[in-house]
Amino acid sequence: MPKYSQVFLADRGICARIAGALDGISFDRVVEIGPGGGALTEFLYPRYGERMRAVEIDAALLPNLRSRFPGLAIVNADFLKADLDAVAGPGRAAFIGNLPYECSTAILERVLSFPGLSAAVFMFQKEVARKILAAPNDHDYGYLSLLSASRAEASLLTDVKAGSFRPVPAVDSSVVVFRPRRYFPDDAAEAAFRDLLKKAFMHRRKTLANSLALCGADKASVAAAMRACGLKAAARAQELALADFAALSAALSGR
Repeated sequence: MPKYSQVFLADRGICARIAGALDGISFDRVVEIGPGGGALTEFLYPRYGERMRAVEIDAALLPNLRSRFPGLAIVNADFLKADLDAVAGPGRAAFIGNLPYECSTAILERVLSFPGLSAAVFMFQKEVARKILAAPNDHDYGYLSLLSASRAEASLLTDVKAGSFRPVPAVDSSVVVFRPRRYFPDDAAEAAFRDLLKKAFMHRRKTLANSLALCGADKASVAAAMRACGLKAAARAQELALADFAALSAALSGR
C-alpha cells in the first residue's frame, strides 16, 4: 500500500469522463487535488496547460509527474494546509480529483467555502457520495447533505467499481459534480446554521427538540421556534429540508 494509503484510478475511460465533466464550465484555472500517478492528469493537462495546477502531498510521486507532464505546476503540500489563494490564483477556479477517503469531507468543506470556486468534480467513497446527495427522509440524509446543499448544487456523474483502482480498495466510489451557490446571505447566518446542524444530528434517533435539548438548548425556546416555523413538535432532524433548518436557525438566533 502506498505511503498515504492512496488508491490510483486505472480505468482510462472513467478518467476521460471525469475530466470531461469540466467541459462547458467557465473558469480561469483548474486545480487537481492528488494527481498520484497522473491517470487523470493525462486528460487534464493537454486541455488546460498553463491554466492547470496540481497539489500532491507525496513527494515520492513528483519525479514521475514531472517527467510525464513537463511544465505542469505542482505544489508539494497537504491540500488542507495549502494556501488556496496562491494555488488557485486570481479569478475563478475549478477543483477536481480522486479524493483520499480519510479526508474527503474535510477537503470538500474547504473547497465549497473557497470564494473563487467555479466548479468541483470529486470522487468519494460511494457511501460518502450518497450522504452528500441524500434528500430529506433518506437513510443517508444528514449534516453532510445539508452542508453541501447550502453551498452548491450537487449531482452524481457516475459510480466507479472498486476494480477500477490499483490497489483495489474494499469499497466502490462515486464521482459528484458541484456547482457553487450560496444559500445564506452572510457568514453569521451560515455559522449559526452549521452549529444548529451539528446539534440536530448528534442524536438522530431523538426528536429534533430533544436532540437540541441534549446539546444544551432551552427546550421551551426550541419548541417556540419550531412552532413559529411551522414545524411539528415531534419532527426529527432527518425530516427537515434546507429551508426548514435555515428558518429554524434564524428563529433561534433572533435573526
